[in-house]
Amino acid sequence: MSAARTVLTVAAAVVVLPLAMRARETGSARASLVPVSMSVSEEKEPQATASDVQAYLEGLRGANAIQCEIALSSFNSWSSSRAPDRDSVAWNVAMVIHRRIATEQIVPELVGAMRSPDNCVARIAARLLGRSKLAAARAALMTALRDENAQVRRLGAIGIGFSDDSTASSQLVRALADSDERVRAAAAWALGAVN
Repeated sequence: MSAARTVLTVAAAVVVLPLAMRARETGSARASLVPVSMSVSEEKEPQATASDVQAYLEGLRGANAIQCEIALSSFNSWSSSRAPDRDSVAWNVAMVIHRRIATEQIVPELVGAMRSPDNCVARIAARLLGRSKLAAARAALMTALRDENAQVRRLGAIGIGFSDDSTASSQLVRALADSDERVRAAAAWALGAVN
């Protein structure tokens, strides 16, 4: 096993699994999760339920910077375990980032989460909105680009970058003139990502 793979394996065991277990142990997470009728690999394009997203965000609340980066890096990989001893509740919560948001009812909550003082929750919410194919999620990200809060504008640009929506290019070009340097950098990255 390579050194990098060993580090990632240890990081997952030490950081990500406790986060998933913490979400599982909260009464709201356990009560709000709906069993998935199909396994993730059987679905053509997996869908995240509102309760999955809520439990995932709650499980990340209070995560330290390292835990957050590991959770964020999960957007770039896929892990599929078929182990018979897998905890299905923790699995559903942990795998929410690999599913698209299928219902508009969660969009306002994700928009609110983008304003969270918890940086990790705000960043995850922006990416989940970006991965959604819902018109309401795209509209929310476009609106975020014009928000008075620079952090929300930056997250809106990042969310658009994860959307692969090249129709947002003109709004991102306008964001290149933003007064905040981090917003300009996020807009530049997002332009590259969607084009």
